[in-house]
Amino acid sequence: MAYWIWEPGSLELWHGMLLHNRRTTQRTYNGETRSVYYHPMWRVDAPRHNTVLFKKAVISEPEVLEFYSNTEDASITVDQKTYTPGTRIELDIGEHTVYLKGFRREGFPAFYIKGKTFESDRSWRVKEDDDKSLRHAGFSELYTSLEDDVLEFKFSYKEIKPTSTELVNGGILYDFGKESFGKLSLNKVKDSELLIACGESREEALDYTNAIVVINAKIKDGAFESKPVAFRYVYIPCVNYEIKLSASLEYLPLDNIGSFKCSNSLVNDIWQTCAYTMLLNSREAFFDGIKRDRWVWSGDAYQSFFVNYYLYLDRDIVRRTIRMLRGASPTTKHINTICDYTFYWIISIWEYYIHTGDRDFINDIYPEMLDIWSFVESRLDKNGMYQRIPDDWVFIDWSTFDSNGPICAEQLLLARAYECLSRCSLLNGYEAEAKRYMEQSKHIVSETNRLYWCEEKGAFVDDYKSGRRNVTRHANIFACLFDYTTSEHKESIIKNVIYNKEITPITTPYFEFFELDAMCQIGDFKYMTDMLDSYWGGMLRLGATTIWEEFDPTKKGIEHYEMYGGKYEKSLCHAWGASPIYLLGKYALGVKPTAPGYESYEIKPSLMGFEWIEGTVPVPNGAIYIKQDKEKITVKSSIAGGTLIVGDKKYDVPKGKELTVKV
Repeated sequence: MAYWIWEPGSLELWHGMLLHNRRTTQRTYNGETRSVYYHPMWRVDAPRHNTVLFKKAVISEPEVLEFYSNTEDASITVDQKTYTPGTRIELDIGEHTVYLKGFRREGFPAFYIKGKTFESDRSWRVKEDDDKSLRHAGFSELYTSLEDDVLEFKFSYKEIKPTSTELVNGGILYDFGKESFGKLSLNKVKDSELLIACGESREEALDYTNAIVVINAKIKDGAFESKPVAFRYVYIPCVNYEIKLSASLEYLPLDNIGSFKCSNSLVNDIWQTCAYTMLLNSREAFFDGIKRDRWVWSGDAYQSFFVNYYLYLDRDIVRRTIRMLRGASPTTKHINTICDYTFYWIISIWEYYIHTGDRDFINDIYPEMLDIWSFVESRLDKNGMYQRIPDDWVFIDWSTFDSNGPICAEQLLLARAYECLSRCSLLNGYEAEAKRYMEQSKHIVSETNRLYWCEEKGAFVDDYKSGRRNVTRHANIFACLFDYTTSEHKESIIKNVIYNKEITPITTPYFEFFELDAMCQIGDFKYMTDMLDSYWGGMLRLGATTIWEEFDPTKKGIEHYEMYGGKYEKSLCHAWGASPIYLLGKYALGVKPTAPGYESYEIKPSLMGFEWIEGTVPVPNGAIYIKQDKEKITVKSSIAGGTLIVGDKKYDVPKGKELTVKV
């Protein structure tokens, strides 16, 4: 199959530049409410405008190729003869060297070749100054037709209409029934200028002077269409005539290969709500949320990758997100300016390989990993530990830490990043580098256990230098999750931190991802199901149609929408809340790879207290189906290499055939 191809990273830099500069915020001047541009917090890079790609091959019979480009300033050179776009070129038997060259002032050059051996695909290479490049050409599975425009992101659209319309306070309130993202359209309206307020909640839409998304619609020729925005409710104030409003839902047509249902209807609703939340936030890359930021954040994306592996297993969106986060060299700031987000970026590349087996991508991205890591190591102390540097944002979670000094959670993420970088280095044949990185990972783990473990508290403290011995859940969760401490310490952490109600609880779905992953690892599934009921179920009981950025059950009414000092700043559709898809797939259905790309894998299902469970997990080139009740387990896999584990018994999973065993 032919693809449009380009210099790797160009598509991501281009669309990243556009999406990170779309954000607006509302400002009111002299009584008039307007949306104004909101600048990103980090450097946003543009793609290179010149590109050279090449390919060498030997053909055993004559072939014909046709060359196309998205720019007139392009050429193809075949065996030192140069041609313009649109040319049909005949190739004789033998060896041929082909170069594609292009320049595009607005955007980036891309190429498309119809043919056989030389059709445009990932096998093309980037021509570097030293002529020793091993980088593959950039491509996307979205752009396979000659008619595709790589400078326009390829979304799908579906018309949606309000489920109800209501006259409120001299205006019209439209309810679309659930959270959506798309273009709002007005038709057959007299020419005028209307204010349109969008809200994830009814309260936000009606409070249009404080709503995050406000549109000043200029009606021309009786019609108007907005840019894509997030909404459930739409309010048009100060109108005394009927206005018909519709919307065009904008989305990527990703297939829900993964599925889950069980005997608990609330958990089923939670899973479906998480899946819908992911759909809305799966776009040019994995977004944080569709209302406020609509940006790509590395920590948010890290979790979306795991959900993707158990819902879509779409490789293309993971690669796009990783490259979009990376930006261009040289590295001068942490990703999103957050040091832990840089560490997640490194870790996520190894996890991508484990779940997909895509070794080519690891090879292509490796030089950029080294560039980022050179920057990271320039900011470590003489002991090789993370030290807080001015302008670095230490995030970890929305919680209160003793974080003026070298925070413990950062050391553990740094160690995990070193470990994953080591594995990627070894995969690419750099044994000496791999050894050094692994030794440094072990050194950091050892030093963290020595410096931060407090016997009196029975836990890791945030900062060993301050003397305050403050304990939060976060570092302790990482220590268990990454297996970076002793079994005795883990038991102490579970008792003195996880089960200790005096330790500040997690309030974001973001860090519940890590806490529940750690608890499921040790087999405490009741902790997981209780949290599903109280935390995710708590949001659904309040009418949530997508998962929120944060949930505090002690809040009341409009307090649930407040965040960052604003009445409606909280995102009510946030991708980092979709982790139950990953957790139920990995621990209830029990599926996980034991070798890269599922060359081998295990199925170790657990009822988690349910009467029965049933679902599918996507794998490369197929899916695995699991069904369990209190009497038997049935599995069917479209790939070989699986082992079903039931208690202390193991069974080989046959490819394409159903296997049923008694519990």
